[in-house]
Order: sequence, then C-alpha cells, then structure tokens
Amino acid sequence: MLRRRPFTLAAAATFLAAAGGVRGQAPTTRNFTIGSGPIGGTYFPVAGLIATAISNPPGGRPCDAGGSCGVPGLIAEAVATQGSVENIKRMAEGTLDAAMVQADIAAAALAGDEMFDGKPVTILRAAANLFPETVHIVARRDRNLDSIADLRGRTVSLGEQGSGTLPLARALLSAYGLGRRDIVADYISPQAASHKLREGTLDAFIMVAGQPAPLLVGLARQVEIELLPVTAAVAERLRGDRPGITTLTTPAGMYQGVEACDGIAVGSQLMVSNSVDEEIVYGSLRALFHPSVRSRLDRGHPAAALITLETALHGLAVPLHAGAKRYYKERGLLKD
Repeated sequence: MLRRRPFTLAAAATFLAAAGGVRGQAPTTRNFTIGSGPIGGTYFPVAGLIATAISNPPGGRPCDAGGSCGVPGLIAEAVATQGSVENIKRMAEGTLDAAMVQADIAAAALAGDEMFDGKPVTILRAAANLFPETVHIVARRDRNLDSIADLRGRTVSLGEQGSGTLPLARALLSAYGLGRRDIVADYISPQAASHKLREGTLDAFIMVAGQPAPLLVGLARQVEIELLPVTAAVAERLRGDRPGITTLTTPAGMYQGVEACDGIAVGSQLMVSNSVDEEIVYGSLRALFHPSVRSRLDRGHPAAALITLETALHGLAVPLHAGAKRYYKERGLLKD
C-alpha cells in the first residue's frame, strides 16, 4: 500500500513559494506513482518520460537555468503494470496516484460497466488526452487470414487479464460474430504472444499500442506477418459503443512487408485520483507542456511525440481534475 505524505497547508505554502522563485526554503519532497503498462509496450516508456518531465527533486537547477521545470519537490516514478484495468483498480485502492488509461476503459470504470461489475470508480479524474493507440490485429501470413471473421477456430491472444486490450478485443471479435467459444483464447502479454506467433503455436494476437510499435517492428523482421483490417461499418459501431474510438490507416511499410491496413485506434489518457492535490496536477501539466520538455518527448518515443497541448482535451472520457481545469483555463482552452 502506498504511504502518502500528507500535502498540508504548510506543504502547499512551501510548494507555492518554490514555484514563485523563493530560494530560501527547500520544497517538501513528495513521491508520485504513475501506472503504465507492460515493459516492452508503449505505456511504460511514455510514462517514464512523463515522470521525468514532472519531477523536480530538491537541489536541482531551476527551470530558467536549464534544470527541471517539474513540480518542486516531486519525485515521480513510472510503475509497470498489466495495463488500463489494473491501473484503475490500483488507483481506487490508493496504490497509484496517476495512470495511463485507454479512454474506453476509463468510461467503463466511471459508469461501473463491463469488468467493473456495477461498481463505479468515482475517484477517477482526467488530466490530459495523450495520443491515439492503434488496435493491431496481428496474424501470421502463412495462416491465410483475410478478415477478423476468419479467426474462428484459431488460437488467438486477446491480451492479459487486467489489460485494456482484453475488453476491447472481445468487443471487436463480437462485432464480427465471434464469441468466447468460437476461438481458442490465450491471455498473455504482447511479448509472450509475439514469441508464440513466431514459433507457430499462435495464429494471431491483438495488441493496443502506439504506432510504430517496436515489438511489431522486430517481429516483422523475423516472420512474415499481416494486419487484419477493421471495416468502416464495424468501426462506426464500436465508436458508438466505446468512447475514444477513432479510425485510422496503418501505412504500407510501417512494418516490414505489411501492406496498408484500415483499422481503429483508442485514445490513451492520463488519469489522476481526485485525492491528488490541485497544485500537483496543475504543476505537472505546466511542466509536461513546457517548451523545454518538447524535444525530450519528440526524441523519447514516437507516441510521446504526439502529446500536444492542442489535443490535450480531445475525447476525454471522465471529468477533469480541478488542477487540470485551472491549467487549461489559464491557457485559454477552457472557458469559465
């Protein structure tokens, strides 16, 4: 269980003094945990970049002197998890302060739908929309699969239990008339699925990740793969049922030997607990979108390069945190 340091009025005063340039008093140290996803996926490295951007341990150079522009005294850490569902449940338990979450899973959590068993997660608040994640339906080319409907009777990995991939994969298969008994389902990580597909013991797997996904870049160099398309009709139906779903096309050649493929994506969003202090959320967003951080995001990961202030409010699935509202109002993106 995460032991939180109380953010008292005295601590808030210290924070504000440090943020305003008062140098005589050291900021209070505050640990901050960000749930991500499996190591090797998109969430973990991007969460690490966010953690670095918003951290500002005592003793560093000030922002205007080339040091960190993060929240004074904040020490943020990216934590590897199984993904969106686990992240939300751990936030509700108080063992995570923030997390990267698929938009459709955040909406289900707030409503208490699907895997949340009628128990709404009321502590969930949005900080920012981050980037679109492609829903990759990856198959071995030698299996001669042309459509998701062709997965009937095949061995398919739907993602790990606790991942955001699993409920979306089930919804996608259902849209093509496939139930749990129509496939031989496996529930493993993308890394494990990649290994099994390469050795031939898996026909296909579904993976939600920003593109290009490094795992698939490597896999396509080792075995011939293809991406199965999502038709426009199915994409439209899913958009009506699951917040945050958009359409996109994976360009030809993004993965070696793979042709252009029409598909869907889902928004990845930064969520925080409503118990996190307003000043921390406000300061974290100010740091994340500070001009000095832009080059770090661009160099750090292809998905992180898509994190922009202009798209930060797109498709949010849950209400904004008070600190986020304050920041976006200050930047002119929200009206009173």
